[in-house]
Amino acid sequence: MRLDKGDPAIAGVVAALCVASAVMVAVVDGAKGDGRVTQLSNGFTARHSPDAPAPFEPVLYAANGAFAFGFLRVGAASLDLAVVHLASSFPVWRATPARVGDWSRPATLTFDTGLVLAGADGAAGVLWQTLNAIGDTVVLLNSSNLVVRRFAETRPAWQSFDNPSDTLVLDQNLTVSSPPLISGNRRFALRLAKTYMSLHMEFYGGRATPMYWQHTALEAQPENATQPPVYGCLDGRGFFGLYLQGSGEKVDVLSFDTFVQNLTGAFRRMTLEDDGNLRAYYWTDDAKAWTADYKAITAPCELPTSCGAYGLCVPGGGEAKCQCLTNSTATSPPCSAEETTDLCGDGDSDGGQVFDEVRLKRVSVAYKERLPFEANATAEQCEQACAGNCSCWGAVHSGASGYCYLLDFPVETMVYEADDRKVGYFKVRRPPRSSTRRGMSPGAKAVTAALSLILASLAVAGAYVGHRLWQRRQRRRRAGGMEQELTSSGPYKDLKSMGSSNSSFKS
Repeated sequence: MRLDKGDPAIAGVVAALCVASAVMVAVVDGAKGDGRVTQLSNGFTARHSPDAPAPFEPVLYAANGAFAFGFLRVGAASLDLAVVHLASSFPVWRATPARVGDWSRPATLTFDTGLVLAGADGAAGVLWQTLNAIGDTVVLLNSSNLVVRRFAETRPAWQSFDNPSDTLVLDQNLTVSSPPLISGNRRFALRLAKTYMSLHMEFYGGRATPMYWQHTALEAQPENATQPPVYGCLDGRGFFGLYLQGSGEKVDVLSFDTFVQNLTGAFRRMTLEDDGNLRAYYWTDDAKAWTADYKAITAPCELPTSCGAYGLCVPGGGEAKCQCLTNSTATSPPCSAEETTDLCGDGDSDGGQVFDEVRLKRVSVAYKERLPFEANATAEQCEQACAGNCSCWGAVHSGASGYCYLLDFPVETMVYEADDRKVGYFKVRRPPRSSTRRGMSPGAKAVTAALSLILASLAVAGAYVGHRLWQRRQRRRRAGGMEQELTSSGPYKDLKSMGSSNSSFKS
């Protein structure tokens, strides 16, 4: 990776050289004694090297050396910007561009009016940028907060703490107006409402967001219209606190395992992970590892996708035991392909339904209290309410309460409950039919029929010619008599006549 110098008129530009992740880095300004860049000035440019041997290319360091900001390889070949906790190589913040960059291609990070990540196409290939931010310098604070500053203003023009990805760190506020935490696989979200925090599944790019976990602030008053909303903050003493905006009054505490241990000197984070669970961890220099400290959902079967699409989670022990809802031969995930589109507007060309129906007993939903439902319904009425609704993927009925819970999103993990009165009705999309049956135009059908007729005619003609040649060979044998058979070897004669006949057939 090469860093180009900014505007020569900018004071503080020095020439230095350091080695970071086996990549040579030219220092722009704000370099410490060890050569690490701790400040970027307006006009800064850094270029990502496609053949970089390390998955992280730092361009900016925190003063304490615990964090760095730079290019990060995500997965097999995706390019992102990230703030990384260097001791663990964990990205505590990522830019997460809407359009993913390619690690194998060149990319440029510039700081002009704001930070901009662009691909090989230059300005037309902008992957990510800080919106509505005009700054003079960029610094990475010891808290891991990436900050764009103006010289004349104390408040940051932009900061990563206001734009979280999947992780919150110490002293970082999560407010009602903050973007939600989004898991790395983009399937789950943590949102904060006026008086509670909640976890949601993300379907169809966020158009459907069913809730599967909720925690309400104990001392908040939802009925009080004048009460300000709550905000959340991770505390170094071992808890996640909920406070009233403005006054800072504490209204609830999510206690971690180390809350009563008075653990000092630990760095903490709370991350929404790819399985949909919200977990907290702490790091100490002695242990040199992340230690789990809290999880929002404790039972495996309560996680929304623990057994995958159309999976059935059987409680028991500390692990999820999975089966399949569908009638396939599979007894464990994957049971069916993950859905990416809804059922509405996905009709069959012949007017038939595009899904099969599965009915099962002893099934329920772990988060059914968060789903829309109908009361005083029979199992038949519950099924009919879903069957006639193209936005409904399934329905679960409880005979004891008469409640009918509707799934207006693709079916994920259900939970086994030993009660025959709990029944489920599910729609399973049929595989698409072949293009020759479904998408062939009338013109293509006519051409196909004509070619089939021609091939059939050629086959008949070939058979006729072969039959005539066979008759001719028989007449020659009878005319030649015994003398021809004594002067010519049988095998050779057979091969010769076979080759002659083949040649004639080909002609």
